[in-house]
Amino acid sequence: MPQKSFTHDVTCVVNAHRESHLIFPTLTSVKRAADYAEQCGIQVQIQVILDSSDEHTIGIVRRELPESGIATEVQYGDLADSRNQAASISKGRYTAFIDADDLWGKSWIADAFIMAERDAREVIFHPEFNIYFGNSTSHVLRHVDMDSPEFVADYLYQNNYWTALSFARTSTYQRFPYTKNTIRDGFGYEDWTWNFETVAQGVIHKAVPSNCHFIRRGKAEPSLLDLTNTSGSIPRIYNLYKHSRELNNLKAVA
Repeated sequence: MPQKSFTHDVTCVVNAHRESHLIFPTLTSVKRAADYAEQCGIQVQIQVILDSSDEHTIGIVRRELPESGIATEVQYGDLADSRNQAASISKGRYTAFIDADDLWGKSWIADAFIMAERDAREVIFHPEFNIYFGNSTSHVLRHVDMDSPEFVADYLYQNNYWTALSFARTSTYQRFPYTKNTIRDGFGYEDWTWNFETVAQGVIHKAVPSNCHFIRRGKAEPSLLDLTNTSGSIPRIYNLYKHSRELNNLKAVA
């Protein structure tokens, strides 16, 4: 259901499970980004969704969450449902997602907010870079901007352009809820599926220059992405052929 009223500019959503002590640096980075945004005149609230969490993780959240923050316990066992829950109760005009063992750069919220306020289109923002760390496969992923000549819509059939650690109007997340993962049936990658659906409906994905997210790999407990990869799951890809042709034609004219 669309949000009728907002009490602040941005809701910073931390999706948590059983990260234990790893959630502490995540909350520290989120609070630092929120404080920096507040210094820029942006009203921010931190919201933690604790999905099937454990006592240690819950305890750290209760201790470290600012007084103005909100912690909500759910039993979905799925990131798609958890993100949809966050969007449904968000009181911010914008919502930004982070997983509870990853890190934000200090200026992420402020920079994304400024870009969003200057763009009248329906846009989903991503950091320019993702820095994966924590195991031997550490690497850097650069997000492609749809306004760039590098963007080719048909590429979405082969690989996911953008992660779910995004920033957008709360109404966008409410209008396009994430599709639940059903890994046992062979369907996963809720972020890849969601990127398909939003692009097909004309939503623009943009990269915020000089910003990065730090994404932890090699976790003690297999992540949803690990389970999705090992099970050979695929995204629920819809027919994007017509839309990809339209997008490429528009880019050619421009």
